[in-house]
Amino acid sequence: MPPRALIRWMAIAGLLWMAALLRWMDLPHLPYGLWYDEAYYGLDALRVLEGHPALFFPENNGREPLFIYLVAGAIAILGPTPYALRLTASMIGLLTVAATLRMAWTLSRRWEIGMLSGILMAFLLWPLNLSRVGFRAGLFPLAAALTLWSLARATRNGRSRDWALAGLIWGGGFYTYLAARITILPIATGLITGRWRDPKRFHRRGIGVFLICALLTVTPLAAYFLLHPEDFLLRGGQTSAFDGQRPLLQVVQEQATRVGGMFFVRGDENPRHNTGGRPVFDPLLALAFLIGGLQALREAPFTALWGLSMLLPTFLSTEAPHYLRASGTLPVVALWAGFGLWTFAGLMARWIRSPWGRAIALGGALGLSFPWHTIAYFDPAWWAETRVRGAFSLDSWEAAHEIQTFLNAHPTGTVILSEHLWIGRAEMRFLLWNRPQVRIHRLDQEPPTPPQVPAAIVGWQHEPVPLLRRWLPTEALLSLREPDPWPGENLPRYRALWAEPLDQMLANVEAAFEDGIVLRGGKAIRRGGRLTVILDWETQRQPSRDYSAFVHVYPEAEASRWPPTSPPRAQHDGGIAKGAYNTGVWQPGDRIREIRTLILPESLSRSPLRVWVGLYRWEDGSRLQIRGGGEAIAIPVEEAPASEP
Repeated sequence: MPPRALIRWMAIAGLLWMAALLRWMDLPHLPYGLWYDEAYYGLDALRVLEGHPALFFPENNGREPLFIYLVAGAIAILGPTPYALRLTASMIGLLTVAATLRMAWTLSRRWEIGMLSGILMAFLLWPLNLSRVGFRAGLFPLAAALTLWSLARATRNGRSRDWALAGLIWGGGFYTYLAARITILPIATGLITGRWRDPKRFHRRGIGVFLICALLTVTPLAAYFLLHPEDFLLRGGQTSAFDGQRPLLQVVQEQATRVGGMFFVRGDENPRHNTGGRPVFDPLLALAFLIGGLQALREAPFTALWGLSMLLPTFLSTEAPHYLRASGTLPVVALWAGFGLWTFAGLMARWIRSPWGRAIALGGALGLSFPWHTIAYFDPAWWAETRVRGAFSLDSWEAAHEIQTFLNAHPTGTVILSEHLWIGRAEMRFLLWNRPQVRIHRLDQEPPTPPQVPAAIVGWQHEPVPLLRRWLPTEALLSLREPDPWPGENLPRYRALWAEPLDQMLANVEAAFEDGIVLRGGKAIRRGGRLTVILDWETQRQPSRDYSAFVHVYPEAEASRWPPTSPPRAQHDGGIAKGAYNTGVWQPGDRIREIRTLILPESLSRSPLRVWVGLYRWEDGSRLQIRGGGEAIAIPVEEAPASEP
């Protein structure tokens, strides 16, 4: 292989490696959660695997089938998980990088422009995000790049087999995404003007083969729509911005400003599509895009027709700019910016004679753009925002994960799930697919006979613990599990109450406090600088009020007896389960497990510990007495290797 060709293939391999790294890095966790629409693709894929294939999936406003069948293959291997959906999207995104490189190389006749276009498709935030969420819209840029490449190849070579391939690819694109229907406009216009201006390249035989192959490919889907015309028109009517309620010229001006401004001023505001409303380009790439667009008008004018046409789906619809609906323009966007960057490289040649020097300078310029797109996407502060968590239904994912954790620990157990966390949540149906142990109920109704232990109930954030408690058996060890509230919120998004067998209750401590509260068992587990305290309580009668519990940690030498002579080195005070399951709502005979976690100071991370536990009245700090004397009881401390989960 000639050295120049070897360098090219090595560069392409490096580009695809970078693109794969960006698409697969932490993919099981980012984006976390699972959005409703993603879950619906998974549900359709599961139905396909159960033997119910379809040419079009009419539920959830209708969806083209190709992405769903690809997802079905991933689920068949990996199971019904968000990772299966997003790994499918990432593989499609990786192919889109390669297809964009090949398309730009063919259209520009320069390998360098193809490489630059592929680099941009690899790290620009827009295509990167599309490659990490399970939306069928991410499949359309691949179809668009392949269509543009195959058409350029067909018009250049003129062979019937090339025209046939182009027709098959274009027809296949209709199975990807709703916006593919708009491609009829640039294709028809391009063929008519091409035939008029250059009949030699656009000969009748080639165009005929192209149209026949496209028609053969799209006929099954077209036949479906002829039989079900309401499915063909449904989504477009729902999202139209031209509803006749405002003056037409005003709507046109507003939509054009928003769509045009998405490249330079303000992008998509939806957290599922974009990070913080960023425009498509940073200032450097925006300039390259403008310069490259002017150059592309001369060298590849059809790309302008394609790009403008592919902006129509977002121009005509609400929520403009909308990166999913405009996804068909992505290959052209990368191509134009690639043209502009190559123009910059030509200008550098006046001062930098060495090709390697120009490549390094151009790479440095792209390095300035990299943080704007890629680093911003992986910024933990962005993913911690409440609106981003809500945009990916993180609460549903966490609740489903809690249920799966319980059923993994107790395969024969029963889970009662609040109707509030099920109705209208496709993500819950997908995540809990084929889980017959899960029963859906309205928790404000009179509960039936409680299930056998082990059992759990998962309730909505506004359903208090006493309401959940009614649904569980009395003879059980109860433990409340709930995530921390989201930033800016006071309540966790869900609560789970586990009822486990009584033989799991610790019985190594016997401390009978006032008001009928007994600490039956407890232990503290030190793992490095973290101390996990497990307390198992029992009520002999209903406590008269809420009390707070304290956990005080000392070096053993300083607190061998109560009361210690020095303040605690670490402590955790407060109501049971952060007040959500406090003593005032306990019923006679309840057994409650509480788990508290303390971060130890360096001075306590290795020395022997003494841990004291007690109860007190929160308003004045007065401690409850233990029968037989004393205000607190010491619990044993165990050591766990830092590597243990």
